[in-house]
Amino acid sequence: MSLDYTNSIPLHVQLKQKIEQNVYNGRYADKIPSERELMDEYYVNRSTVRQSIQQLVLEGILVKKPGKGTFIAVSTINDWLGSLSSTSENMEKMGMTPGAKLITLQEIELFGRLKKLPSWKRPTILKE
Repeated sequence: MSLDYTNSIPLHVQLKQKIEQNVYNGRYADKIPSERELMDEYYVNRSTVRQSIQQLVLEGILVKKPGKGTFIAVSTINDWLGSLSSTSENMEKMGMTPGAKLITLQEIELFGRLKKLPSWKRPTILKE
């Protein structure tokens, strides 16, 4: 798999997009390949690989651990965006049943000029 050398998009940006895509689609599970492996796979030099990885580190997608390698961050952007859900969905994930229950509804008697308010603007009291 190689990059498009005729494209006007810089190689480090193309490589960054490829790595990011591989993170999101699950090709890279915990750790990404070494710089050398990325160089061989995409036919680029080390500075291109380092620039791509550094950008992904700055974006919070990858984490570098000296002497160990480059790992996928615990909460990647994919997790971030993929976890946007409603309160009801979050409650269901926790094993709870979402819902609402109206206990008491009481209209308040208005006096003076407040009496002229339309019904939809009149205050109400909700009690438990």
